[in-house]
This record gives sequence, C-alpha cells and structure tokens, in this order.
Amino acid sequence: MTPGRLAGLALAAALTASGCGSTTVPDTVAAREQTATQHRLDIADCKAEVGYRTNYNADVSPAGNVLRNLFTLGIAGASVGGLITGLPASTDSAATEGLIAGAGAGGIAGGAVSVHGRSRFEREWVACMESRGYTIVATPEAIH
Repeated sequence: MTPGRLAGLALAAALTASGCGSTTVPDTVAAREQTATQHRLDIADCKAEVGYRTNYNADVSPAGNVLRNLFTLGIAGASVGGLITGLPASTDSAATEGLIAGAGAGGIAGGAVSVHGRSRFEREWVACMESRGYTIVATPEAIH
C-alpha cells in the first residue's frame, strides 16, 4: 500500500472515530401554549431549515459532515478544473493539472466549511427555536 493511501485511510479512520453520533440539540421548553406535537414539529423544522442554510446535517456525526464536505467540494472542484483545462482523453492518460488543482482547492474549501459547521448550526438552531416561542434549557458548550 502506498504512503498516500495509508495516510488517507488513517485520516478517514481518525475522523470517523472522533464523532460517531449525531448532533444533539439542546432541550427546549414551550414558552407559549404549544402542544407536544407542535413542539416536535418545530424542532424538526428548525433542524431542516438551519441545516439547509449552514450545510450541516445534525443527523450525521461531525466527522461525517467533514467527510461529506471534503468529498462533494473536492469532486466539484475537480470537475471545474477538468473542464477548464480539459479532461483526460482516456483512463490511461494522466490527469490534467486543472483536475488536480481543482480537486485540491475543493478539498480545502470543504475542510474550511466544516471547521465551524456544528457551532454555527447550534447557534442558528437556538435562534430559530427562540423565534418560535421556546426557551432553551441549556445551551451547548460550542455556543459559549
């Protein structure tokens, strides 16, 4: 196995082991007369709305979010770089510089997006729930 592949496997294993659960949102209490059903729907709606805006999926571990961003933005960067400089003619030909540079730039962007993803998600989720009339029982440590 080449050193590059070994390093990649070690990175993926470390990221996977670092966060194996989903992001738990803080407990909330209805400040108005919301029903239990409305409370559950508001929690789910805020998770979906904030997740869309922040590009963070609370149902996946933080490491899963990092890997997803690295992969999707790396692929997008490689596609753009390959289109700019020309895609390889066959599977036997060498990758173009644009393909490699685009994949690298996309991977860097994916890592940068993921650095503060969880704390941004939690801050915006708290704001969403408070705007719907709920009191947050305890804020997560990442928000402080």
